[in-house]
Amino acid sequence: MSFDPLPELARLLGCYDESLRLLEDQPQRRSLRAPLSGWSAEEHLAHAALANELVLRNLSSLLKGSGLLVVQGGEAVPGALDLLHAGRLPRGEAQAPRMVRPPSKVEAEMLKLWLEEGRAGFAALDPARIASSGLKIPHQVLGPLDATEWLRFAVVHTRHHLVIAREVLEALGAQALPQLD
Repeated sequence: MSFDPLPELARLLGCYDESLRLLEDQPQRRSLRAPLSGWSAEEHLAHAALANELVLRNLSSLLKGSGLLVVQGGEAVPGALDLLHAGRLPRGEAQAPRMVRPPSKVEAEMLKLWLEEGRAGFAALDPARIASSGLKIPHQVLGPLDATEWLRFAVVHTRHHLVIAREVLEALGAQALPQLD
């Protein structure tokens, strides 16, 4: 099950653009929590940014064909690729690993930098080099994923947290938020 990297990269860059807009447009609400989530909007954005740093590292290793985590072969856990194809992750079923949990106090300028650097890192990727192969890196829940699957995960996971961040902001009174593409 391969994913086309060109539209996936475009979707991911769009998520970064929307994340940056939310960060800038909602300064009074972005650090507040709403009952529907244990995290604020900026904590959701920070988590996605931290997770995507790891995705970029994984993609780099897979494109090089070597790295500590690279394995030959392996199958994703049953249903994992179906989730990626559907483009939706179940809510409230997984805990973020410690290494990608947002800090207890998110600094807006640092988060902006994380988002800008992450966007630049993905924008610099050559989609023609991102291809399905036998080389994979295991995801802690989904199992071994190849380069196209890791890119798709970044899109689905980022959008998942972006949607929740928007819902948190709306629950706090934000109005006229731009619609996600």
